[in-house]
Amino acid sequence: MKLRSCYLMAVILPCALPGLARAAAPAGWTIAGSAPTHYVFALEASSPVKQSKSALIAAKPGATRNGFGTLMQMIAAENYRGSRVMFSGDLRTRRAGRAQMWMRVDGAYHQVLAFDNMSSRPIKGTTRWKRYDIVLNVPKNSVAIAFGFLLGGPGKVWAADFRLKKVGDAVPTTSTAPVLHRTPRNLNFEQ
Repeated sequence: MKLRSCYLMAVILPCALPGLARAAAPAGWTIAGSAPTHYVFALEASSPVKQSKSALIAAKPGATRNGFGTLMQMIAAENYRGSRVMFSGDLRTRRAGRAQMWMRVDGAYHQVLAFDNMSSRPIKGTTRWKRYDIVLNVPKNSVAIAFGFLLGGPGKVWAADFRLKKVGDAVPTTSTAPVLHRTPRNLNFEQ
């Protein structure tokens, strides 16, 4: 739970290093995370899609095992409210501590309405290009949708061919639990 909270807080505050984000992020993307200075962010020509580039996050020597760097975007939720949305992309890794895609749906005042960062299914080690999906509901009171990919710990992750699209209710969501409980639990420690 502590790791999930760390991810949540670091991703909620993406503008902590605005100078770094403008200097090295691909157009339309922002650099964020709990330790973005421990990572190199770059574009490469390799991709599973012909004539397409990939983005790379690579750990610098001595990168913290508990920190992470992410490339992310945040958009208005207006065009997606009341629907189910799939964020998908191709990722490959080399000696990755953990690589993950993530998506978060925010309400007013940064209230998290839906969140999945693949924490229960991270990509580790060395892998070939593979397609991954995250599916979340976007409630009618949503204000923003944030999404991206991250590398935690050592190694490298490449990402390419991202898509964000509406899907039908037949496609199951990937979030396994609500981000916040609606009422207090076990206040007397009886459970």
